[in-house]
Amino acid sequence: MKTIYFAGGCFWGTEHYIRQFEGVTDTQTGYANGNIPSPSYEQVYTDGTGYAECVKVIYDPEIISLETLCRLFFRSIDPLSLNRQGEDQGTRYRTGIYWEDEEDRTAIEKVYSEVQDRYEERLMVEKESLDCFYPAEEYHQDYLLKNPRGYCHLSMQTLGFARRYALITKALRSYSDEEKKAVLPRFFKTGKGEYGEGDRFIGVSVPDTRKVAKAYSDSTADVVEALLESEWHECRLCALLILIRQYKNNPDETAGFYISHTSGINNWDLVDLSAPYILGDHLINKEDRRILDKMASSPTMWEQRIAVVSTLMLIRHNQFEDTVRLAEKLLSTRHDLMQKAVGWMLREVGKRDEGILTDFLEKHKAEMPRTMLRYAIEKLTPQQRAYYMKR
Repeated sequence: MKTIYFAGGCFWGTEHYIRQFEGVTDTQTGYANGNIPSPSYEQVYTDGTGYAECVKVIYDPEIISLETLCRLFFRSIDPLSLNRQGEDQGTRYRTGIYWEDEEDRTAIEKVYSEVQDRYEERLMVEKESLDCFYPAEEYHQDYLLKNPRGYCHLSMQTLGFARRYALITKALRSYSDEEKKAVLPRFFKTGKGEYGEGDRFIGVSVPDTRKVAKAYSDSTADVVEALLESEWHECRLCALLILIRQYKNNPDETAGFYISHTSGINNWDLVDLSAPYILGDHLINKEDRRILDKMASSPTMWEQRIAVVSTLMLIRHNQFEDTVRLAEKLLSTRHDLMQKAVGWMLREVGKRDEGILTDFLEKHKAEMPRTMLRYAIEKLTPQQRAYYMKR
């Protein structure tokens, strides 16, 4: 178990919010980083002791990472507000993240930097090592559990977000299979230097993930966004499956959301199960398809794959120009996953119009990477395959 400390305004609401998340095993309200020993609530309330109302959080890093906890914490505060959260004002209500273990600093700094990048103004959130922490009086512990109608500075929307996010993550974990949990990291190449480096798996099958996505398909954008930020592969997949369901009723907004959240679409199955059915479908009747060229030119391989695989839906509507254009743009790609994706889409074109494929092959066979070529010619006759492989 590990420990982190969050100051997010009134500690009643912050404790109630953070304790809902899967992996948080215990919480305790208290007072952090002040200048007198063993302060009382009455002393802290004067704003003369330097203490912040704070929540000690004990969590299991095998279930929830510090980065995820910090991202969830930021969703509960106004990070630009100094010494005020909601209607509560004073230095005791300042916001902050405090650590005991210096090794935790890197993760905190990373998330802090992510949040800072969203704002022009400087964040008003402290980030520093813990100097001291004193538990609050007993009546402050689990206050909102004891007093469900008690005061909370957090909005119903924020608390609703926490409940929904927690329900989804718990539902996914209920389908966890230990054998899958062991096999999937190897299958998706999560080792150091591999394309899926650092990805983590709960051990949930795609059909079971679809069940959870269906049950929570009405989740709000903030819930989907938080799932896409998760370290757990199945959480990100669930978010994308929810988006596919939401796309049917709100295509333009969903496609826009998808395009602006590609950082969480970072393994081949996440791309392949979502790109054609959101971005690809969105572009069928659109004249402006510059987003495909922008993504194909991205330094991020996963955005390149999103661009290429999105054209599968266009191909199914006998629209081949974009696939051919992107294939030419990516002829020099060195990544095996991109060579396979381009070859796969060219093969799909050939299944519908062999002439377009063979024209492309005659023009580019000499420069095509061998993996791309093999995938592209897979459905041709043995004689044709032999001819093109000779080059």
